[in-house]
Amino acid sequence: MKLKRVMSLLVTAVMICSLAACGSGKEAAPAEKEEAAAPAPAETPAQEEESGGEEVKTLTMLTFTEWYTDGWAALDKYINENADELGFKLDIQKIAGGSQGEEVVKARFATGDLPDIMQSYGAKWIDTQVNALDKMVDMESLPSESEYDPATMEEGGYRYNGKLYGMPIGTTSLLGVFYNKDVFEEAGVTEVPKDWQGFLDTCEKIKAAGKVPLYYSGKDAWTLQCFNHFGFNKEVFDSGLSYTEFWDEMNTNKRHYADCTQFKEAIERSKEMLDKGYVQETYLSDTYDMAQTALAKGEAAMYINPSNVLDEIANKYPEAMENIGGFALPLYEDSQNYTCLSLPGALGVTTSCKDVEAAKKAIDFISSAKAQQIYADGVAGVYLNKNVTCTLTPALQDLVDLMQNGKSIALWQGAGNNYGYGDFGAMVQDYYVGSKTVDDLLKTMDDETAKNAIAAGDANWNK
Repeated sequence: MKLKRVMSLLVTAVMICSLAACGSGKEAAPAEKEEAAAPAPAETPAQEEESGGEEVKTLTMLTFTEWYTDGWAALDKYINENADELGFKLDIQKIAGGSQGEEVVKARFATGDLPDIMQSYGAKWIDTQVNALDKMVDMESLPSESEYDPATMEEGGYRYNGKLYGMPIGTTSLLGVFYNKDVFEEAGVTEVPKDWQGFLDTCEKIKAAGKVPLYYSGKDAWTLQCFNHFGFNKEVFDSGLSYTEFWDEMNTNKRHYADCTQFKEAIERSKEMLDKGYVQETYLSDTYDMAQTALAKGEAAMYINPSNVLDEIANKYPEAMENIGGFALPLYEDSQNYTCLSLPGALGVTTSCKDVEAAKKAIDFISSAKAQQIYADGVAGVYLNKNVTCTLTPALQDLVDLMQNGKSIALWQGAGNNYGYGDFGAMVQDYYVGSKTVDDLLKTMDDETAKNAIAAGDANWNK
């Protein structure tokens, strides 16, 4: 079956290693946010403190603001309260994420202005898009690695080219359409839509009931990407290739964004929502935070985003969580709709670290079941550490059920893509307001990919 060819080893391994411990709480995972990145001050090397005769190292760490979840806060608090026993503290610096934040990280790699520990998209991203893998330390092996599935460590890029450059931190993210059950019921919608016509019919009923069918938070342009990811899933499915084979062709100039007809159709259908009046008129000035309120309070029926949004809603509107469900956007027939899966970011040691052994010890603890459980108690979700237990919100459970049934594909922006393609969220925004056609958008992505591949010295683009 074609379906079996599409499912990558990465997806299969995640299903095996991370679901057995999860039931049905809150979740958060890395997300791409297009926010202005605040300048980060220079790091200081690991510092030593004397406390009760014990040496305590203060290790600097850099992460994106949206990755510093309640789980991280709980773990950070535990580490600093137990620093005498653990032998280290963390000084965590946070910068806003998205494409601008990534540029800040790239600049800091270029100048060598690096912390002791870096939380990033992983070794492949640092290698292919930052060209700075030589500034990351091969940690060789850590005792906590035994608590993770070897295939996931390999396929997820934590082990890269046979070396351990990072350990997972956080939860696996699943992309979904999150919906308010009360709004559906009030509009006479008795079940989630299974195909595109059903989705349009649902939107029409909700619009007739006086509610916003689908909320767009265009002020935060990164969120406008989310609808279109589901189309790329179908692109991989229709190719008849495995996920890895598909991206081998994309990364070697044999396949291009302009050739991706299902992806193009998804982008066009996302604009169809605007044209049909299924999106609020103020979408260009409305934010990610406003979307959470609209969904929780029933002002809007649906919002498309990675599952980390559920944790943020739970913090603000905990009473709403039982009333929110999730499903894969039904652009196609039911059997061809998949959720997107993104593995957690990676925690690694940079060559700027003055005490590599102390940093490795810190990462080993952070990756352990004990520390990951502290994280999970703050943010429940799908964890790669096989010994972590947690409960899931109904909406996340809906998406996990899809993953367990083989209906998930790794997000196209993460595990496969080798080269940057420009600011996709901003391009979609330009398309919506008429300053770009969808063909312009795809051509820009191909041009940016080619430029970055040539800059990286990839001979496949010198043809």
